[in-house]
Amino acid sequence: MSRWRLLSVVCVMLLAVVGWGVAFSEDVIKVGVMFSLTGTGAPTGKVQKDGALLAIKEVNEAGGIKIGDKVYKVEAVVRDDETKPDVAVRRVREFVEEGIRLMVLGTFAHVTTAVNEQILDGSAMVIASNSIEEKVFRKENKAPYFLTSQGAVDAIGRMTAEYVIKTFNPKYVIACLPDYAYGHGVAVGLKQVYEKHPDIKLEFIWTPVGTPDFTSYILKIIESKPDVVQMGQWGTDAIEILKQSYELGLSKHTKIFFNAIVASLAAGIPPEALDGVTLGMWLYHDLSILKDKDPATYENAERIRKAWMEEYNDVPDVMAAYAYMAMKELLRGIQLAQSTDPAKVYQALMENPEFMGFKGPAWWRPDGRPFYKYAYFIGIGKGADKRADKWDYAEIIEAFETEALCLPLEEMGYK
Repeated sequence: MSRWRLLSVVCVMLLAVVGWGVAFSEDVIKVGVMFSLTGTGAPTGKVQKDGALLAIKEVNEAGGIKIGDKVYKVEAVVRDDETKPDVAVRRVREFVEEGIRLMVLGTFAHVTTAVNEQILDGSAMVIASNSIEEKVFRKENKAPYFLTSQGAVDAIGRMTAEYVIKTFNPKYVIACLPDYAYGHGVAVGLKQVYEKHPDIKLEFIWTPVGTPDFTSYILKIIESKPDVVQMGQWGTDAIEILKQSYELGLSKHTKIFFNAIVASLAAGIPPEALDGVTLGMWLYHDLSILKDKDPATYENAERIRKAWMEEYNDVPDVMAAYAYMAMKELLRGIQLAQSTDPAKVYQALMENPEFMGFKGPAWWRPDGRPFYKYAYFIGIGKGADKRADKWDYAEIIEAFETEALCLPLEEMGYK
């Protein structure tokens, strides 16, 4: 090897050592925090950031993380993915170059999917806090150190289909879904359940993202006369389709089941437009329904809710809660592993998979997503006269326990 070649190799090695050491610099462990702080995902991304930061604050106030004989405080390095896959990939590369290889991120499914592809080389560990298409978790597709605290959008389809069939006994269902990755994942889950019920007719209506006027789609539903319409729009589309459905009197013609509502969306919908609508949700800030059935889960949820109110004078949105849980688990992994090495942190969580989250008992699966005892919650929307405060937009009527949350590991390519 020539002198210049040897010198180049040594320089690269030194830069790597310096870079990897950044995560431990000055008695601080740095972790990446990246959400959609601008762009379409901004309303959700901002509260997700708050969730991750609250988790870090709690750990620091409890004394930090002890590794060996040394105690470290945790520092968040916050970045914006701008709701763009290419920007997110670039930001992840920047984190890695700076020695920050542990991250919590994820607002939109297509952005998080791009991040998974970026870390297929094992360069970083990521816990996403949003849901993505189930195919990403298949063994041949998932990055070695990729997890998500929420799960797969396909599960929304399976769980809501199970509930609709059990509760409403329909003969004809229309699924009105957004025409992008999120909606298509939900559709996969719906088909998996409805195909087992050939006596039920399932029809799809697809709406483009950013549709300002849903009148033609709503009128088509009214004319078709289904027993139930399952809606699944997101962001401002969700707000608009529910407002316009109320204005056009859709609930007088069919039962409306909205697949996944969150507080940030409900806040933009007139109370009368939610009144009586059946709502599926990953989580709700008030889990009083579990107060007698599962006191431990209720008390833990109340602790987090009160901490959130004290910090932000608001209730935790569903997506914020998943970001909080993702960060808590990342930091638990560091403590267990006694390391910030992605492989060791990931392995520590796999070897100690059980945890208590906002929504109750959970455990990590080998495909990188958790199984929650309470998979989903079902609520009925409240009108203005039924609300105790501005956050009280639904009455939870069921904590849904179902195996439909995740496909069997064998089907995901794991033995």
